[in-house]
Amino acid sequence: MRRIVWACRVVIVAALVGAGALAMSGVAGAAPAVGAGAAPAVPYTDPGAVGYVGLCNQSGQQVTTGSLSDAPFVFRAVSSQPAPAPYNGPSRTAILVAYLPIQGLPPGDWSGAQLTASSRYSNAQSPMAQATAKDISLGNFIGAFPPKWDGYIQLRMDLGAANQPAYVRHYPALNLYVSGTTWIAVGGGPVNCNAGSAESFETIVEPTSTTVAAGSGAHDSGAGGGSAASGTGPKGGASSGSGGSAAGKNSNAGGNAGGTVAVDQPASSSHSTLVITGLIVLLFVLALAATFIVRRLRAPAP
Repeated sequence: MRRIVWACRVVIVAALVGAGALAMSGVAGAAPAVGAGAAPAVPYTDPGAVGYVGLCNQSGQQVTTGSLSDAPFVFRAVSSQPAPAPYNGPSRTAILVAYLPIQGLPPGDWSGAQLTASSRYSNAQSPMAQATAKDISLGNFIGAFPPKWDGYIQLRMDLGAANQPAYVRHYPALNLYVSGTTWIAVGGGPVNCNAGSAESFETIVEPTSTTVAAGSGAHDSGAGGGSAASGTGPKGGASSGSGGSAAGKNSNAGGNAGGTVAVDQPASSSHSTLVITGLIVLLFVLALAATFIVRRLRAPAP
């Protein structure tokens, strides 16, 4: 009898150890929280930054990490700050710009490039920059602007309106840490990816060209009747467009406001499913082993 009890205890301990190992592997594979020890502290401050930018995928979920090769970069960028007057009127636009922090230079003198064209958005309380399938990866931006200060680049959202200069005095911002082939958002906070809708001028001006598959990396500078500032060179550039062309750009973020783009299941969801399945299989196998051991120990000696 004691041998039976001892054998059962061994099986139970083994089951607990195996379950714990699987659970830990699930935690390790989950997407990191914003700034959760995966990056060094941001080495600079930006007095022009007010609020933050949140990044969203095609499923309407906020994301805080991704691959530099993802093309497009993200589906949508959302500001945590409402648009101030007069940039909150019917002609309001938003654009996502990436900047290269350089030690010894003030943030206003950093160089950068646009990641999206200008976007019209519906909710003035949540400015949005929408990307299209024409937009390319963050890796393309980094190819032109390699990080020089502890692996960081900075995203900003600049606002525009008809007959107004681009509003770049204050802006929501998000710091991205680049490590190998991965970017990680550091700081920031939650946003509502579905607080409104947005449409890129790329879709408005050239609607048929935005139906290419996501990840193609195709892009151009856009052309049309209105105007938007180029994002290349010092201080990047924001759109003041009121209904014309997309701005020229070096690299872009996005999904597709008007075309067809496949939606992938989030990696964290798939990983959780695998962990649960592994736990069930492990417990089933250990239960069979326990039954076999008990039967062997109870069997009468020959």
